[in-house]
Amino acid sequence: MQILKQHWEDTLINLVGNAHEKIFLSSPFIKEKVAQIIINNKNDGVDCKLLTKFTLSNMRGGGLDLSAVQSFKDNGFSLKNIDNLHAKIFIFDRQAIITSANLTNGGLYSNLEYGVLLENETEIENDFLGYYNNANYQYIKNEHILKVQNLLDKLPKIQKSKNLNGEIQIFAKELDKNLSTGNQKVFDSIEQIGLEKFTTQDIYQFKGQFAGKTPENTIRRNLQELRDIGLLKFVDKGVYKKLWS
Repeated sequence: MQILKQHWEDTLINLVGNAHEKIFLSSPFIKEKVAQIIINNKNDGVDCKLLTKFTLSNMRGGGLDLSAVQSFKDNGFSLKNIDNLHAKIFIFDRQAIITSANLTNGGLYSNLEYGVLLENETEIENDFLGYYNNANYQYIKNEHILKVQNLLDKLPKIQKSKNLNGEIQIFAKELDKNLSTGNQKVFDSIEQIGLEKFTTQDIYQFKGQFAGKTPENTIRRNLQELRDIGLLKFVDKGVYKKLWS
């Protein structure tokens, strides 16, 4: 076992470069600089998976760089979203790191972090794959990244700060009129309900506002789209939680 504290970039580079079978990463916060360190040092043909927190508040607040998500997608990583993710786990073949550090500049260089590098680990990998293979957690697709970027471009700009390196609250008034037509109708319905957690049945009471023969299908599709861009959390079958105030 090896203890990891500050300034562990060289350890990360060596682990990435020596991995020839798998690189599995779990980090809610990721910065582009650290993503490029991993991408530039990984070998071809490695099975690469990433779990992260793909919520609009996380990306708007600078905790998760959207460019880092796109870079991983463009370089052979399969990505999934866990909107309550907090675990920082990094697996390289049969070595695994459990740490307090995110894949950020602070996590790699300046923060007071603490972690351990373990050898010949299989239980941690099994736990990672258990989360990754859970059908309740959605794949992050290029179309989701594009929609988030378009929405971020429309939202009011926030003051840049060195302290802005995490989630930031999203307000209903910021989202209003900045969503696509179908998404906007479902958003308006959620706002009229006035509940943080709600069901599809709650939204169905507004189905008269949706054109077509199957408004329930249209509502479910738009709920899924709002979830895809990090504005809704899946709680249980037919139950959602809004991620704005």
